Amino acid sequence: MPLQALVSAGAELSRAELLRYARQIALPQVGLDGQRRLKNSRVLVLGAGGLGSPVLQYLAAAGVGTIGIADHDTVEVSNLQRQTIHPDAAVGQRKTASAAAAIRAMNPLIEVVEHDEEVTPSTVLELVSEYDVVVDGTDNFEVQYVVDAACALVGKPLVWGSVLRFDGQVTVFWATAPAGLDRTLDDLYPEQPGADPAESCAVAGVLGPVCAAIGAVMATETLKLLGGYGEPLLGRLLVHDALDASWREVAFAPAPKRGQPGASRSRSGAANIGEPYSITRQGADSTGPATKLFERPVVTDASSPQPAAQPESISVSELADLLAARSRDEADFVLVDVREPYEYEIVAIEGSELVPLGRILSDAAREILPPQEKIVLYCHHEPRSAHAAAQLRAHGWDDVQFVRGGIDAWAAEIETDKPRY
Repeated sequence: MPLQALVSAGAELSRAELLRYARQIALPQVGLDGQRRLKNSRVLVLGAGGLGSPVLQYLAAAGVGTIGIADHDTVEVSNLQRQTIHPDAAVGQRKTASAAAAIRAMNPLIEVVEHDEEVTPSTVLELVSEYDVVVDGTDNFEVQYVVDAACALVGKPLVWGSVLRFDGQVTVFWATAPAGLDRTLDDLYPEQPGADPAESCAVAGVLGPVCAAIGAVMATETLKLLGGYGEPLLGRLLVHDALDASWREVAFAPAPKRGQPGASRSRSGAANIGEPYSITRQGADSTGPATKLFERPVVTDASSPQPAAQPESISVSELADLLAARSRDEADFVLVDVREPYEYEIVAIEGSELVPLGRILSDAAREILPPQEKIVLYCHHEPRSAHAAAQLRAHGWDDVQFVRGGIDAWAAEIETDKPRY
């Protein structure tokens, strides 16, 4: 059922706004009052990437009065295939600056706020409290749980989406939604899935238009919440499979254990949920409910050997010294690139062996990196090599290191003539 509009109507529309939004105002569900609501709305978009791109573009075009962009990354060449808000000229720029410039150029009648910062338990509550709706386009479960917990505490609707390969999914979480529609990320995923670098866009890949399809639905859900029309995706997960061009809906109910201590929307564990942000009650140094909510269990596969603690790492300058020593026969180690073959073709460190992450424990890999040898691993940045190092240590390798920053840091600091992607 339609819910009450989140935002009251703002100031009268100017002639320029009436002309720009005429086709949207013509919709009975929107009208002049609905457009004034959008003008008075504040939306925070987390992540200016594959999902954030279409969300930002459509919200800006629709006339959302204030749009916040939160990201803490730079534009890379490999982003351009799906992160369509960034032009080629933006490579190397901060994503917040690039995205903000794009939507300001698209619609000069709106206000854009840049939040070039990491979303952490120390920053998230104050950040989300400034907006009417939060849209999560990040690709990190740890961050998503932090955002979900914060939105639950301050009663903000959270529009959530995810994409990988040819698949996407989208829903709406809102801990204080009326009519029994209250849902949070805990209800969909009661326990945080463990991080798996092999299930990332960098390794598994993603088709660009899938981001556009899911992002368009996320933008639509945001506009519906702000304007109070249609039925929001509360308690319903919309799943898209681009390979067979299908969309299906999966209903999900409140998690049975969500009322227990530590659950993100427990009324007893978070008595201040839905109230305005207060630094004394919900701030970074608080020992109250917010702190507890950010302590999340991580699911691991008990049937397989568990990785050891974070392996030792080295910097790219330390790797350069090691390679120089190896060339003088003063050091002996195997340098292994755990990226995919197509990435190796783009750029590689001379003297490295290619063993993709998915084959790191294979018999063929064991011949290249025997357990008795010193092994140094690198990838694009470092998540895959850190994961590979942990897996090797868990399976009998003793002397394993990974390179902090990966080949991207190597190209930025050591061999600056090498391409970055």
